Amino acid sequence: MNTYRFKLPGVAANRSRQTALGALAAAAVALMAGCQETAPATSETAAQPANIQAQKAVAGVGKRGQSLQDDTGVAKIVSGPAAVLFKVEQKAVLEFKIPPALQMFKATNGRFPNSHDEFMEKIVKANRITLPELPEGAVYRFNTEKGELWVYPEDQAPE
Repeated sequence: MNTYRFKLPGVAANRSRQTALGALAAAAVALMAGCQETAPATSETAAQPANIQAQKAVAGVGKRGQSLQDDTGVAKIVSGPAAVLFKVEQKAVLEFKIPPALQMFKATNGRFPNSHDEFMEKIVKANRITLPELPEGAVYRFNTEKGELWVYPEDQAPE
């Protein structure tokens, strides 16, 4: 069976021109969005730690990706997937590696770790878990009453 193709003069040229113009317009918008003036970081704003509250350690508490949360517009197109990647990495550790290790410890010993040091030794170190880096001014502490890892401001962390 033969297939016949009809070519209309100028249609292909118009499509390629439209594609090129669309790409050019998108590039111009991206460049203009990236050319906004930003205030230079002063030592006062750079030294301030993030607003840290005591909370259970879950995806999103780590330092990586926090600077991407406030992006908007064209910047969000790039930073959005990166922020999701960082949250998934944190979730893998804080929600998929630590809870089973804690349950195995509890099944073996009949209890959760008695202290943060025991948690770090028997759960984190024994299972070769690398905890996500926290923002400046935050620390991890194991909550022995709840059997959970928490994040606290340095000055409010229980001993």
